[in-house]
Amino acid sequence: MVRDETEHATRITVYWQVKVVHKRDMFSHFSYALGIKGGLIMKRGSKARSILTTLLMLSPGLAGFFGLFFYPIMVTVVRSLRPEGQQVGWTLTHYITFLSEPRARGVIVLTFVLAISATLCSILFSIPLCLALRQKLRGHRFFRLTMLIPRVVPGLIGALGLLLLFGSRGWVNLFLIRFVPFINEPVHINYTIPGLILFYTWLYFPFTAVTTLATLEGLDPAIEEAADVAGANRWQVLRYVVIPLIMPGILAGSVLTFMAAFGAFSIPLIAGGNYRPLSVEIYKQIDLTPIRWSAASARAMIMAALQVIFLTIYMRILRRPAA
Repeated sequence: MVRDETEHATRITVYWQVKVVHKRDMFSHFSYALGIKGGLIMKRGSKARSILTTLLMLSPGLAGFFGLFFYPIMVTVVRSLRPEGQQVGWTLTHYITFLSEPRARGVIVLTFVLAISATLCSILFSIPLCLALRQKLRGHRFFRLTMLIPRVVPGLIGALGLLLLFGSRGWVNLFLIRFVPFINEPVHINYTIPGLILFYTWLYFPFTAVTTLATLEGLDPAIEEAADVAGANRWQVLRYVVIPLIMPGILAGSVLTFMAAFGAFSIPLIAGGNYRPLSVEIYKQIDLTPIRWSAASARAMIMAALQVIFLTIYMRILRRPAA
């Protein structure tokens, strides 16, 4: 009988121990689950705050993008598809009329010729200039500031100044007539295509020069020294080492130069004479009476599409790895 009571007490003790352990495990699992859920809630709250903060920081840029770029573009697209002087209806007449004109092809070709020529001249002028400024010669700071003058001077004032400088009685022609033996009369520069290319180059080459100079000054001189030790001459170092390494800077600057030259307005308006690129052609549509907003918008969209297509092809060609 005593033995039975002992076994019974033992069973009761084991039962309560198991029950206590079970409750403790249940509490532990509940606490763990509660912790996970709380962590998820805190994580979601932190993620929501992060998204909200990001949107608040991006809101000025997004507002500027939609207000200053997207909305004007959409207005121009819609207006280019409206009949002239009407707010309803859709038509492609303005695109077809302009592209079917023989003069339109000449205008487009002229715009590309001026922009591409100015870009190439800017590259050819910027590389030797940057190589010279990189040597930190005496007075290099003055030349660096002088290089930025075309971007500081307003385009309209610059165009008028260039007309006076290269005019028949300007300093350039006076110098040529006086000091060059075989030139006896003024050289016609103003109101010509070579003159426009010269003016474009002067106004827009700082884009290429600044980016090229920044890339060139960031180049490690040890790379050139290694090529020199390997037996390469100066031309080989420039051709096969320096130029490939500064090509990203040249590419970035040339893209900016082309975009600015393609949309140039002040110089061709003042110094273009009878040569009218697309920007001036667009202006002439709104200079008429009555104003032809739809025709001008169609020409603007054609200009934008041509610029985007050419820049896409240009960047793909230049970024293609050499064989």
